[in-house]
Amino acid sequence: MKIKFLGHSAFLIEACHATILIDPYLTGNPLAPVKADELRVDYIVLTHAHGDHLGDTLQIAKHSGATVICVAELAGWLRKQGIKTHAMQIGGAFRFPWGRVKLYTALHGSQTPDGSYAGLAAGVVMELDDKTLYHSGDTGLFGDMRLIGELHALDLAMLPIGGNYTMDIEDALLAVKILQPKLTIPMHYNTFPLIECDPQIFVDKANELGYEVRIMTAGEVLALPTERSE
Repeated sequence: MKIKFLGHSAFLIEACHATILIDPYLTGNPLAPVKADELRVDYIVLTHAHGDHLGDTLQIAKHSGATVICVAELAGWLRKQGIKTHAMQIGGAFRFPWGRVKLYTALHGSQTPDGSYAGLAAGVVMELDDKTLYHSGDTGLFGDMRLIGELHALDLAMLPIGGNYTMDIEDALLAVKILQPKLTIPMHYNTFPLIECDPQIFVDKANELGYEVRIMTAGEVLALPTERSE
């Protein structure tokens, strides 16, 4: 499995049986290493509808024929735009041909660019290619993260650290202690002045606590070996 960081909170996952894009904010993202018309994917996972997460979903889904996985209210809005969707809800899970997806709560809002109500913000756990990944979406720290860590042996957690709209470094460190992932990738920082921070501080403090963190630059690819590839 290959995971490519596209800047902000966007990730491209190339698994054995599908290519999956999470929160594809590319146009207007000063860190984005690719353009929307360069991507062809099978599925898009959206954590919520704010412009820096919904991003280029409409364009990419239309030219790829991709199915968008998200909460039901956002899925309804997307269907009106001619997009194929798979509607879910917080606490719900579904097994796709390539793996299992479960949505969890995120302490955040959600509204489409035209002001439409887009349901609840979400975090997502994906089980695919014998790995378990958690993308928290935009969220503050919350105690029920403990349940996510108890229910899932996380190989990778993608957590925001930029503050103001989400957890900052100190709260993200608490999240890592609760979730107990094998590896954490920080996200949602340094895209805008309001969320500027030094990710190395997060790395150093997490290492002191015994947790592994990897800073990814936009365009960098992380390879997670699976049983089939080892």
